[in-house]
Amino acid sequence: MFFGKQGPDPSQPRPDWPWTLSEGGDVLQSFTWETIERGLTELYPDNDSFLILEQKDPKDDKRYWYIQSAIALQGPNKDDYIVGVGWSGETGPVLKERCYHKKDLDTVIDMFRQAFRRRPLDLAGYEDFF
Repeated sequence: MFFGKQGPDPSQPRPDWPWTLSEGGDVLQSFTWETIERGLTELYPDNDSFLILEQKDPKDDKRYWYIQSAIALQGPNKDDYIVGVGWSGETGPVLKERCYHKKDLDTVIDMFRQAFRRRPLDLAGYEDFF
């Protein structure tokens, strides 16, 4: 039998990939945790109001991981936070999403904090988007 080394879990942030931050379309290469937290607290219901914390493999830009958030504009979760976690899967892109009540901003912030610190995220309750 062959016992190979398992690679990192693709659904989790990578310890060795650099971060970029997109705030409403503006891409930042240099930022602090406070920038991320402020961006999350300032989200409002609009197509141009979103935050994406993203990593790309420096050796292969087709491999990536990200966490994103915005405010739902319609549907049963209108005005709630949508948090999505995505990565490059083996057979195509993967995106899992979950809605958080607008009173649960602290939970949304904590998900981003865990990701930024490159700690494992609990994706229980997240549903496949695709």
